[in-house]
Amino acid sequence: MTIEVTDRGTGIPAAERERVFQPFFTTKSKGTGIGLTIALNFAEAAGGTLQLVPRRGGGTQARLALPAVEGA
Repeated sequence: MTIEVTDRGTGIPAAERERVFQPFFTTKSKGTGIGLTIALNFAEAAGGTLQLVPRRGGGTQARLALPAVEGA
């Protein structure tokens, strides 16, 4: 199963894309910078992936892919 969430904001600058999943990295004046780290850890613990990719025309698309559960 894949869930995709898209925004139309300014996107993530190329220089920051490698860092967004690092604990405590943030570009905001408020916040802890652990949200994406926690989300990635949950995705990987479930055998899935979490990716952030630039959206054509601006913004970012988050893709959460989780493996199918047998019998579900």
